[in-house]
Amino acid sequence: MTMNKLFTILITVFMLTGCEEKPFYVASIGNAGSLDGPYYLVSISVSDVLGGGGGFGYGAVNGYPGKSADIGRMGVPKHIEGFWVKGWNKEEAYYRISADIDSELAEKKIRTLRNYYQEYKRDMGVMQVEVEEERIRIFYTLKCFSRVDNCSVKENADPNGWVVYSPNNTTHVVVLFDGKGEMSLTRFPDSPYEN
Repeated sequence: MTMNKLFTILITVFMLTGCEEKPFYVASIGNAGSLDGPYYLVSISVSDVLGGGGGFGYGAVNGYPGKSADIGRMGVPKHIEGFWVKGWNKEEAYYRISADIDSELAEKKIRTLRNYYQEYKRDMGVMQVEVEEERIRIFYTLKCFSRVDNCSVKENADPNGWVVYSPNNTTHVVVLFDGKGEMSLTRFPDSPYEN
């Protein structure tokens, strides 16, 4: 093999690997709430592709977006696990989940939202875990509020239709996970409900 061919191959490989998008941090704030009344979020955690994640077991919540907390630096989510209870005093039902998240699709949705606005810029978004009986969803938002921010959308910014309005119609979100946990009328064995 001549030196020129070897050099060309090396340059091509370098260019291809240089174009590969690396994992990145997407959120530093978390919200946890509910879409249908009071809940107690006992222990909910979301792990990410960077080997970290965030805890969303914020206790008693009622409404969207719910309670807010610093979650450090979180990457694209890949797994959700947790327990929650409907009602605060009279526990109506118990729920739990352990599920993988399609992190490749989640990353595409996050990148779409991060490139969605003409002028509004925010590096770190907000990860939101919202419950509604056995249904549990993870939303991601950059919290662009049209009443105070310029939320003009770039042309053809979302050809897949991933960006939707938040449950309270105040900002845009992408749904990174929409799943259903198990439901029980009694406490799950070996669960953290007792504590």
